[in-house]
Amino acid sequence: MFNLKKINKIIWFFLISIIFLIFCLTFPYDLFMFAKDGVTLTKSELNNIVSKNQFLSTQGIVKASSFDEIEEYAIKYNLFNMFNVTSLRVKVENQDQVYLGGDCLGITLKSKGLLVIGSNYVLTADGVKNPLSDSDLKVGDIILAINDTQITDVTDIEKSLKNCNGNAVEVLIKRENEVIVGKITPALDKQSKTYKLGLWVKNDASGVGTLTYIKPDDLRFGALGHSINKNSTDEVLEISGGNIYNCNVIGVREGQRGMAGELLGLFSQTNPQGVIDKNIRYGIFGNVFENSDLANNGQLIEIGGKASAKPGKAQIVSTISGNQPEYFDIELIKVNYQSSANEKSMVFRVTDQDLISKTGGIVQGMSGSPIIQNGKIIGAVTHVFVNDPTKGFGVYIDWMINE
Repeated sequence: MFNLKKINKIIWFFLISIIFLIFCLTFPYDLFMFAKDGVTLTKSELNNIVSKNQFLSTQGIVKASSFDEIEEYAIKYNLFNMFNVTSLRVKVENQDQVYLGGDCLGITLKSKGLLVIGSNYVLTADGVKNPLSDSDLKVGDIILAINDTQITDVTDIEKSLKNCNGNAVEVLIKRENEVIVGKITPALDKQSKTYKLGLWVKNDASGVGTLTYIKPDDLRFGALGHSINKNSTDEVLEISGGNIYNCNVIGVREGQRGMAGELLGLFSQTNPQGVIDKNIRYGIFGNVFENSDLANNGQLIEIGGKASAKPGKAQIVSTISGNQPEYFDIELIKVNYQSSANEKSMVFRVTDQDLISKTGGIVQGMSGSPIIQNGKIIGAVTHVFVNDPTKGFGVYIDWMINE
């Protein structure tokens, strides 16, 4: 005689096992386990993700107005259209294409305040004095104000000291991520009869980097893939503005083990192609001028990102001679799952023998070079392995595109 209860238990066991197996085989772990609310996708990426899994659906959260660039959706995993297992809130980039970069740029930045880079002796009637040595300031500080006078240029220091009469002045200083008040006593220069602080300061930085992309609707650009920092530190230089210029590569100092190479670029600061308004961990950002050939000669390319990036063959676009970008072959060795912005999203290896023979691999100035895979821009070159210039890091375009 059959044991009905036992048979029912076996049936239920098999049904639950089948459901569990279906869940395990169909659940999009790469999306829900490694992404977080607010991740950005393009429309094509969203449609591709949903179309590959019959248990995924989308629901609009915010209807974008004509002034919005991004819509928001919930991606829902509904097992058998009965069980709402989980959902993920995503932002969807309306623009599926950008102008491809790869152009070498001349870059100039102006910092907020004046960066202290050294000190000098002041010759007084009582001998030489070094005001910095007996002050609260030190090399690496950024001077924001002196006695309530905002400091943006060297001439502002002279103005702030006119009525000090040799007394100590209060200095508003930015040191690392902290703003503090310190004091320094000016010294009266014997020859000029003016008070001086004996400081070497600068308020600008310049160099060479590579354009990553330009957005066609508002000509917003991203470049470098990493920040410009104070001196050789990891502290991001806080800026008040800057410009980009066309740059001609006149030579390359080849990279070697233990020493990064460098693009030797030449640019004139008389004809800016755009303005910089942001310097952050994963690039510099701003707007290209409407008459700039950077946008007018640009090639449109589809946006990919971390949802598209896979280990395997890819390319970078960079200018290593003159002003003409070229494609070079690389291999993505590792793509990291990232739920928040980081400039080390991917690890790649240069496989293009032509590039290796000319530069040794990745060199300074190639930072920002677009990374292309399967016809989409998925990121940008950021850093080179110092001990192996044929290897480098890349940042996902996701972290750059909406800046």
